[in-house]
Amino acid sequence: MKTIRKSYLFGAIGGLCMLPVFMACNGKATDAQSEKQEGIWTEARPMNPIVPEGVYIADPEVRQMPDGRIYLYGSRDEPGNAWCSRSYNVLSTSDLVHWDVEQTSFATQGLGKQTDYTEEILYAPDCIYRDGLYYLYYCLADGGEGVAVSASPYGPFKDGAAIKGITGIDPSIFIDDDGQAYLFWGQAYAKGAKLSKDMRSIEGGIRDSLLTYEEHAFNEASSVRKRNGIYYYVYGGHQRHGESNCATLNYATATSPLGPYTFRGVIIDNWGSGRNLVNNHGCIVEINGQWYVAYHRPTHASSTMRKACLEPITFNEDGTIQEVEMTTQGIGGPISPLYRMEAFRACLLSGNVYPTVRRPLHDIPVEYLTGIQDGDYAYWKYYDFDQASVNHFICKTWDKNLDATIEIRLDTPDGELLGVCDVKPMDGETAYAIHETKVQPVKGIHALVLVFRAKNAADKGKDLLNLEWFSFTSANQ
Repeated sequence: MKTIRKSYLFGAIGGLCMLPVFMACNGKATDAQSEKQEGIWTEARPMNPIVPEGVYIADPEVRQMPDGRIYLYGSRDEPGNAWCSRSYNVLSTSDLVHWDVEQTSFATQGLGKQTDYTEEILYAPDCIYRDGLYYLYYCLADGGEGVAVSASPYGPFKDGAAIKGITGIDPSIFIDDDGQAYLFWGQAYAKGAKLSKDMRSIEGGIRDSLLTYEEHAFNEASSVRKRNGIYYYVYGGHQRHGESNCATLNYATATSPLGPYTFRGVIIDNWGSGRNLVNNHGCIVEINGQWYVAYHRPTHASSTMRKACLEPITFNEDGTIQEVEMTTQGIGGPISPLYRMEAFRACLLSGNVYPTVRRPLHDIPVEYLTGIQDGDYAYWKYYDFDQASVNHFICKTWDKNLDATIEIRLDTPDGELLGVCDVKPMDGETAYAIHETKVQPVKGIHALVLVFRAKNAADKGKDLLNLEWFSFTSANQ
């Protein structure tokens, strides 16, 4: 799929001591809501992806609104659509740990419909506060853009109306220090314009080619912020992984909101987070003095069904941003080995393995890793083994599995081997199985890598197991 069509074309250990609200820089948890073991998070803690299980929100625009609460506005992916859906959800949190969902905050069809002129699929939105109202900027699959309004950041957003004179995708709204509002959008060529005081129409001419496909590797996913007098234009770029893929969130800077913009580099690259990946979309945001990058990852072995994530970022003295990596820990710091890890939170996947979801009738949805074949592996970054002494590994597989093993390794697929967990064959005798093994003592901060092996040569190329969760324990045996 060409990225100049709508092709929904977001760290490192060095950024771990950056969460003043939740984690002091000595690694001690400071949030009274967290459950602690030897001073670190073991239960309630930030983790990637931030979207609840069974919910798929992509293209995140994150805002801290005047009430102090943090809101995420994004596309809602659902099965049956190549991209997105005909309604939006709003995610919000007071602690960056627990995210609540307001369903159908705005829609073009069915319940919550607030557009009398279209029933098109909704692509990436943005939302901003001004003078007591919240303005939701949306775009449609046919290229139109519009605005709806609410008295609450939760929505519901009402009276969706087209913004005349604009065609394109991925709107980004920005209000400068002097009160002037700007709208940015575009695919292949970024556009920008001033907004009227009522926030519903553009004023003056449209500035074209603020960023270009050729010079800046601009595909789409506009998002503009300002810090210390510098304007940051964040966008999805194609320079690393081919013209059909904009897995990187790039940024360019300027001293004026309408440019000229200079390409500066990559903030985060989501390559390797899933099969058939083609895009990235997100923003940078300041929350209580700390800056973060929001981005998304795909699931379901597809380029869609995406989930939003957060990582802390660091600015250099000259205003440039240090590139960060995707992690499982997100903004919460290294993970306790005692934490029961949902397998779908793997930040890097190799081979056939991919996250999916089951939705039992009258029960909660559960995400897990499936499609696991011989030689596949997955990463969870990062674990701090100094925080708890463990000697045991336990995991849960769901449904049928073949005779297999799980190698428990550090840092790389051929890194230090802590232990090997046997997965006994099961053909539906029970709904799931629990597997355990002893592991070697380990210290320090490490990426955890699970490598999956078939015991029988005849099973190579077949799906071996579905991994739902795992944990380390201090078993007395």
